[in-house]
Amino acid sequence: MKKIFAATIGLGFGKIHAQVFNKSKLTKLICVSDKNIKKKMIAKSLKTVFVENTNHIFNNKKINLVSIASYDNYHFQHLYKAIKSNKNIFVEKPICQNIKQFSLIKKLLKKAKVQLSSNFVLRYHPKFKKVKELIEKNTIGKIYSIEGEYNYGRLEKLIRGWRGKIPFYSIVQGGGIHVIDLMKWMTKSSPVKAISVGNNIISRHSSFKFNDNIIALLKFKNGVVGKVTSNFSCAMPHNHYLKIYGKKGTIEVSFDKIILFKSRSKKITPSIVKYKIKKDYKEELLNSFIKNVSKNKKNYNPSLQDIYSSLSTCFAIDRSIKSKRWEKIRK
Repeated sequence: MKKIFAATIGLGFGKIHAQVFNKSKLTKLICVSDKNIKKKMIAKSLKTVFVENTNHIFNNKKINLVSIASYDNYHFQHLYKAIKSNKNIFVEKPICQNIKQFSLIKKLLKKAKVQLSSNFVLRYHPKFKKVKELIEKNTIGKIYSIEGEYNYGRLEKLIRGWRGKIPFYSIVQGGGIHVIDLMKWMTKSSPVKAISVGNNIISRHSSFKFNDNIIALLKFKNGVVGKVTSNFSCAMPHNHYLKIYGKKGTIEVSFDKIILFKSRSKKITPSIVKYKIKKDYKEELLNSFIKNVSKNKKNYNPSLQDIYSSLSTCFAIDRSIKSKRWEKIRK
């Protein structure tokens, strides 16, 4: 079991990454970095070094794990440098923003002796783990349709934050990808085609110049049909909605409730499925990746192919907005 020397780039959500590195017995946090110099205080609270220039991280041969939580338009640049400097990588989604970047990353990772994972954290949420368990037990039978919504509910962050200031931002890549990954995980299949529509009615007169609401239909390899909504303009709290239709029943996840329907009759009340609430689930994925890196194993969840497939689906959805037709999802 090798010792892991870690660094974190970006101290928004990346602050959680750095805290995990500090807590884990398998890692030592060497340094952190952020574009905002004011975040030096976070480094101080973590009792680590703050570096302004990320090249200090990539040039440090001792560091063998980098977590990347910078703005989306920097992910590719930081990921590329991490691979080239032979460092394992935990990166916030999306790992990159376009097909050209994606193709290069896949090519580099084939040759590199590093591991990569991305923060598809909803797989580790107790309610979705419970739903997965119900499906594995054949509670609702064969799945034929699945719907999911990523309802952002934080409009101020969209129109006043960094998402409206970078050259390009995709709400599908930045949000809907979580739901796409859940749908893949629940159905044990991958989408092969996508068609989508979107608008920016709510944010049109703000600094955010991209679609803030996109709805896509998906065709899965195993015949399942799906619908995924990336709704960043909704007037409601942040939530992830999921509905799974099976031959023997239907599961609905709404906010913190799992509702199980086992009958078509109005006279039979659906049941509320209980699950154990776990507040630190956001740390579980990174801790799992750390263990795999320390043992030099690659049996992590999500797999690299899961990450590739979900991002490829996002690209197809974004392409379909422009082409106004079904788009094949490239492998």
